[in-house]
Amino acid sequence: MWWRKSREAKFDNEVQRYITKHSDFIFIKFLGYGSYGRTYLVEDVSSHKHYVLKCLRPKHRRSNKTKHKFMQEIQILEQLTLPFVPSIKMTGILLDMPYFVMDYVDGQTFEQLIFDDGQKFKITEALSITQQLLTQVISLHNKGIVHRDLRIPNILLVEGNLHIIDLGLATYMKEVDFATIRNPKRAENHISDLYFVGHFLLFLLYSTYEPTSRKEKSWQEELSLPAEVVSYLERLLCINEPFQSAAEALQSLPIKK
Repeated sequence: MWWRKSREAKFDNEVQRYITKHSDFIFIKFLGYGSYGRTYLVEDVSSHKHYVLKCLRPKHRRSNKTKHKFMQEIQILEQLTLPFVPSIKMTGILLDMPYFVMDYVDGQTFEQLIFDDGQKFKITEALSITQQLLTQVISLHNKGIVHRDLRIPNILLVEGNLHIIDLGLATYMKEVDFATIRNPKRAENHISDLYFVGHFLLFLLYSTYEPTSRKEKSWQEELSLPAEVVSYLERLLCINEPFQSAAEALQSLPIKK
């Protein structure tokens, strides 16, 4: 609604004034927002290094459940010490809202690469990138963390290396019976991340697709893929028997070793 957007735009201005007046950072610009938080690019006054400040959205001010989720993101980021995930620099309270400052990853998301830059990925390239992503997913899972939002806006390419951002939906991994899963996206185990990896791979493969008909078809019909790639995707997307772990998905990747 317009009034909500207006209220959050006002909050952005208040954040800018607060940072300018009270912190060791210089406000650069508003970056964007997600389900729980709003993010801003800031610069450290002494080092001139850029960071991202993430603050809980004002509409969640009175939601204890959402505040708990936001604080869990902080806890998870503080727990993780992985080179492809941003590290937290500091935490605090800003305008009565919890916030944290983390590393700024200066790269391009795959959403930007595909839709803004028009970059195209051949099958071998797409599978190679997926191989790197699965390796990182395994590292997260080994820490007991499932990301649950591995979409193309949350995966960046920096000098040939992938970086994973936005752990707002991340949670601690649980033992979940696949038969009880109604929505793979929300599963609190490996199924969720592999499901998103499947869609990520599809976006890469569709980057070279040129439609020849207005009739809507399934991806199996539209994309000219080797049978082993189709089978692999169907397992990631839970169309057929899903993988038991990210490690199994990596081992089964149809890529020439």
